[in-house]
Amino acid sequence: MSEQNNSMNGMDPGTGNSLEELFGSALPPLDLGDQIPASAQTMQPQPVPVESQPAAAPEAQPQPIPQQVEQAQPQMQPPQAVPNRAGQPSMQQTPQTGPVPAPQAVQQTAGPVTQAAPTAPVQQPAAAPTPQPAAGQVIDLFGAVAEDGVEARLARLANAAPVFEYGSIREDITDPAMTFEQLRVKMSADCPELEARSHVSWTVGYAGITERVSSADASIFETKAKIEKGRKFKDALKKLKEKDRDPVCTVKPTVTAQKKGVLRFPGYKGLFCSTEQAEQSDKAIAYIPAQDGRVYEMRRNGIGTFIAPSQHIAELEGVRSGFRMSLPRLPAALLAQIIAFFRRVCVDCGRDVEALVNVLWDRQGRQYVLHVPPQRIDKASVETDLSQQPDPERYLHVMDVHSHNTMAARFSRTDDADEQATRLYMVIGRLDRYYPDIRCRFACGGRHVEVPAEQVCERTDVPFAPEWLKAVQETGLKEAA
Repeated sequence: MSEQNNSMNGMDPGTGNSLEELFGSALPPLDLGDQIPASAQTMQPQPVPVESQPAAAPEAQPQPIPQQVEQAQPQMQPPQAVPNRAGQPSMQQTPQTGPVPAPQAVQQTAGPVTQAAPTAPVQQPAAAPTPQPAAGQVIDLFGAVAEDGVEARLARLANAAPVFEYGSIREDITDPAMTFEQLRVKMSADCPELEARSHVSWTVGYAGITERVSSADASIFETKAKIEKGRKFKDALKKLKEKDRDPVCTVKPTVTAQKKGVLRFPGYKGLFCSTEQAEQSDKAIAYIPAQDGRVYEMRRNGIGTFIAPSQHIAELEGVRSGFRMSLPRLPAALLAQIIAFFRRVCVDCGRDVEALVNVLWDRQGRQYVLHVPPQRIDKASVETDLSQQPDPERYLHVMDVHSHNTMAARFSRTDDADEQATRLYMVIGRLDRYYPDIRCRFACGGRHVEVPAEQVCERTDVPFAPEWLKAVQETGLKEAA
């Protein structure tokens, strides 16, 4: 009977002895003794959901009864008796989801039972309603609306600058009025493959969203703002991981075509070999290569015919002067022999003089050969006799190397006039120093273009003991990182 007694803790222990005495098959009204007269009101208990065994009730304390708006209360269904584990009848009550109402008084008369209006019922405090997410919102673990966080991030991202990204180049775009075409022109100086507008397209990547730019004349910042206002972008922000919560807006160019072989001009442009051919054509813009090595542009309208040097032809491939060696570089040992020869000539002559060495490539032996032709030397000049040259069918004349003794390694006007053949040329000066000065260039069609000496000659690196590297320990920036 311990479980049964515990379930009756809320009742007066002096009025009953067992469940059989308290509840019969017809469930008569409870007898509460003298507390409420029989002719007065009889309290009907309301069902209370039974979730677990309640603890013993503490000693009752008088509680103030708050005011409550009068409302009708439904009558309680009589509890059904079910057997418990001890075989004794037990009450099975229907759970109630709302607040537990106070017992209501019922006036007993000879006729049907009617409910009397309560004067001061006891009201249980209502639980605070759980916040429900609105459409498109997500409630996090702390009850905060995630949409508010997205809006805060949008405001922060709106002030961030987009970033130009191409290959290994990354640069912030700070001009709010810059268009994609203006950015192409700006970056084409370092990226010549972007020079042709018709062969470059643009995409904007932002928070996993990639948008293709339809017009290169559009504003970069306006395109970024348009993406940020879209619902697709807001949804993408919610899905980002914590490390990617502040995405970067990247602006990327793509070279969509390359010009190979035959030149292709639009219908209103043409390339012509002479001014006469250009005048006979119906092209609005005509390009004419000239004897001076420049390309001229002809335009015609009702006023007349205009011809001026062309500054930029978008349809032509970007070309830069340079040199790419097909043979191996000159070995460092041979370069050291040349320097030693120049120094010894100055010592033997007792004064600063120049000298010259021809570098030849042996086609049969697949190696370089140094040739010193007969020459008459002076402090500022050298005159050679080319009548006794090695067999040109076997030996390829690759480079001329001459010295400037203790003077700086600079090509003089005499050198410019003499060095006209299409080959390499080198001058070595400051021979009085441990490391002399070396400059190198090539001639092409009478034009001279300098190239780095290490592009033509091997470095003077020599083998050393690998154990030396183990004695070296790097300090500074790497440890600080």
